[in-house]
Amino acid sequence: MKKWLYTALAAMMVVSLAACSGEKKEETKAQETTASENTSGSDGLGVDGDSSIAGPVDVSGMAEFQATVQKVDGTKLTVEYEDGTSITVDTTDAFVNPAWELMPGDEVTIFFEGDTDVPADGAKVAEVVMAVPYEYTSEDYSSEPQVYGEIVKIDDKSVTIREDEGINSDDGPKDGEEYTFKIPSYATTVGEAKVGDYAQALYIGKLGSDSAVTYRICTEEMMEDPASEVFEIKGTLAQFKTGIVYLKTDDGDVFGFTVDGDESLAKLAQESTGKKVKISYTDSIRMRVSTCNGITVIE
Repeated sequence: MKKWLYTALAAMMVVSLAACSGEKKEETKAQETTASENTSGSDGLGVDGDSSIAGPVDVSGMAEFQATVQKVDGTKLTVEYEDGTSITVDTTDAFVNPAWELMPGDEVTIFFEGDTDVPADGAKVAEVVMAVPYEYTSEDYSSEPQVYGEIVKIDDKSVTIREDEGINSDDGPKDGEEYTFKIPSYATTVGEAKVGDYAQALYIGKLGSDSAVTYRICTEEMMEDPASEVFEIKGTLAQFKTGIVYLKTDDGDVFGFTVDGDESLAKLAQESTGKKVKISYTDSIRMRVSTCNGITVIE
């Protein structure tokens, strides 16, 4: 059975998040696959029996093809085949890992019963496996939004930073501007941030609006420290299912992580379900599924 070159493609993009820095650094994504709850890779699940990549469907003997998602309309999935042809398939009875809410631009492998290269338009398929997520090919995810400058105000709930190295783009930080961010329960701080310190803040949401939230603050004095190379998020490990760790924060937000085929992490995730943890990751929590490389129980 031909296997989609997910690992090879992703491996070419494997770069850990850059250590926090006063300079504007691009922080690129790392390899992203999903990890199996069952550590055996020979149980016939998923692609070539590898349930760390696919789901609980026996696809042995099925036909498969690769395509790019164009439109998702309920159970109707429209994709573009490699020759430029578009077809719509029915995913009513198909397994699609719920952690991946398919979106245009995703490259997927589709399994179906039949002996043709592609199924007939409108045909039902058995499984849709994520191959290359849209985030890996989009400039929107090529770097982490951040501000860097002097902390002018900080408490347990928010921080205000006067930008010192703004990129001065239409939607980016501007030199001399002050930006306020909420500090959620899942945020982490590297160093002891206080008024007058210079720091980098990574954020999600719209800059300058009430939706702007910082999930990581790194003080200037810690920028060369090994601790600055660790990216973490805090919450309760709510569930480990179909290879995905679901972390629920005290604010009610839920983040998904793959343990990337690491059997020891998969075992630790199962054992830590229901506990307060810190999850370290190697790419962006803005992605639908980030890559976990460590779990630490804190309660």
